[in-house]
Amino acid sequence: MSTKKIMIVGFELSGLGGTETVCKKFYHLLSGISYTTFVFLKQDNTKNSHDWLGNIKYTTLVCHQKNTPLRRFIFSYKLSKIIKNKNPDIIISIDSISCYISNLAKKLSFKDIKTFSWIHLSLFTAYKAKFSLKAENHLSISNGNTQYFIEHGVKKEKIHTVFNPFERKKTIISRPNGVAKFIFIGRVLAKEGKNLQEMFNALSMVVGSWELHIIGTGNDSDVNYLKKLANDIKISDNIFWHGWIKDPWEFVQKNIVEVSSLLLTSTNEGFPMVLGEAISYGVYCVSSDCQTGTTDIIKQYKNGELYPLGDIKALSYILQSIISKKELPEYNEIKNTINDIYDEEYIMKIKLALGIFNR
Repeated sequence: MSTKKIMIVGFELSGLGGTETVCKKFYHLLSGISYTTFVFLKQDNTKNSHDWLGNIKYTTLVCHQKNTPLRRFIFSYKLSKIIKNKNPDIIISIDSISCYISNLAKKLSFKDIKTFSWIHLSLFTAYKAKFSLKAENHLSISNGNTQYFIEHGVKKEKIHTVFNPFERKKTIISRPNGVAKFIFIGRVLAKEGKNLQEMFNALSMVVGSWELHIIGTGNDSDVNYLKKLANDIKISDNIFWHGWIKDPWEFVQKNIVEVSSLLLTSTNEGFPMVLGEAISYGVYCVSSDCQTGTTDIIKQYKNGELYPLGDIKALSYILQSIISKKELPEYNEIKNTINDIYDEEYIMKIKLALGIFNR
């Protein structure tokens, strides 16, 4: 079969998030059996880094029209011209608005192209989530998102639950014998989103020796709120703020060295990459049971533990048990719990969904 031409469409990314990581990995995993290009939509003057793309080819379409319906039409018209020029076999849209724009662009181009949604957020909370239904097919990153599509009348054969890929690591990050070391990796958000205030409040209830290492950055308002909270509840001496790190796991191995558990207290997720990344190193994870994705990755007591979102006391009990050195699964046992979503399995799911097969 000839090489498939794939066009990935979405609003411009910041360059720092999990979506970028997955898009880049998708590109490299399919290189050799597909020709993939990116088209980014830009509607504001924010400067975002494209360094994450490396040598990957991309096009940026700009429209500053303030009238929303007109802006979407202009984006669609511009995209239709690229479609006519590039003649892709498949268009994959990475956000709901782009699904709408790609669908209209396909009509304007008069081309017979397979369209897919590939939404990297929980569809139960994503902005204009119903626009994702404009795509004919769907690459679903979680069982929760798959359920959303089913509830909205999408036929099961049009939904491909592929999750997200993780590299199978040879390295193990071991647990400390002394002071418990917890880590958080991600955007620093106090309330909605990452919900770090819940983590802080739970940690204020435990006894014993522990540290929390925060790798990531956020708005000054969130960081200052959390630092004040930590001071008020008397845990500020236990918290280490490392800021944004380009390669967080390399930093963890070189500077933190040992990890008791990775913590995630989010109010919502799409498919939290940080959980799978941690597990690939044999790190035990503690996460809220938020929509969506966490329950697809965490296997209770085998690679981590889920607690009911908002139940600070339940979270504190789990953290206390780790500080008190309860017996946790062996490192390789933790690693093997996600065998079905390591790269080699992921690429097979994607090839099947897109109809791409080795020649």
